[in-house]
Amino acid sequence: MGTRNMEKLASIDAHLRLLVPGKVSEDDKLVEYDALLLDRFLDILQDLHGEDLKETVQECYELSAEYESKRDTQKLEELGNVLTSLDPGDSIVVAKAFSHMLNLANLAEEVQIASRRRNKKKNGNYTDENSATTESDIEETLKRLVVDFKKSPQEVFDALKNQTVDLVFTAHPTQAVRRSLLQKHGRIQNCLAQLHAKDITPDDKHELDEALQREIQAAFRTDEIRRTPPTPQDEMRAGMSYFHETIWKGVPRFMRRVDTALKNIGIDERVPNNAPLIQFSSWMGGDRDGNPRVTPEVTRDVCLLARLMVANLYYSQIEDLMFELSMWHCSDELRVRADKLHKSSKRDAKHYI
Repeated sequence: MGTRNMEKLASIDAHLRLLVPGKVSEDDKLVEYDALLLDRFLDILQDLHGEDLKETVQECYELSAEYESKRDTQKLEELGNVLTSLDPGDSIVVAKAFSHMLNLANLAEEVQIASRRRNKKKNGNYTDENSATTESDIEETLKRLVVDFKKSPQEVFDALKNQTVDLVFTAHPTQAVRRSLLQKHGRIQNCLAQLHAKDITPDDKHELDEALQREIQAAFRTDEIRRTPPTPQDEMRAGMSYFHETIWKGVPRFMRRVDTALKNIGIDERVPNNAPLIQFSSWMGGDRDGNPRVTPEVTRDVCLLARLMVANLYYSQIEDLMFELSMWHCSDELRVRADKLHKSSKRDAKHYI
């Protein structure tokens, strides 16, 4: 089998963009992202399993794409013949390769969406009118309430202070993606985004490309499923990883954007700290829907574990503040408050888990 054209190995979305280049905006890099990730992955596949298996994966992909576009049953039959001719070991590798290629295509699309949102914010308008309804943000929403729906800025502010979005964590049995794999996917996204920065140097590009190849290979060689069922405590640790990696810094950033959006419609007041715009709940380790492994003792352990992990987050943040707030001048009010806290901490010294 000869060498395949790499453009044929892009995702379906990338194929559609190639068919109508006039409809694709200048900031649309999905074809480029797809080609880069799949090119690196196929090189890794060849290094690990040989040229023959790489060409088998390429042939299966092309036959699938041709059947999808033309509905030619002969191509479907050819695909079936290729797959049934594989021995069990090669079948597993081919299936895993396609699963990994799908993950890479999803990562490329996520990087593309993030890039377009940044461009939209930078330019002040949408790069693609068809995406306007899905790319709106809090600032545009508040402006529409004032301009289109004739609400006063104070009405918007009062309504915002009195509503809550409650995000509930649940350990669904179909959520089988391992945390180590999610972290590798995050690093692949970061490498891909940095590789296409406008001010990147040749040395930086070479180093990022090597890092990208390492992460793609590490993700491919990581087992996608757990070999033992997770305990409720394991489920809580996995759920809390979202706080570590996303929520802990993401929510304050979002709240600052809300304050900025309010200022842009004429509200000079910040959202009160005690206004619960976003709060979090959890079913992990506490659901009583017939799971025999969830007992009162397990629920207690999970609650203690969650409290301990959050306490560690606060402790780490306080350590950072010690270096950020290095000034020694302060107001009399703050000094009195600090002295009061210092004395009470010595008098009521207790440790809670």
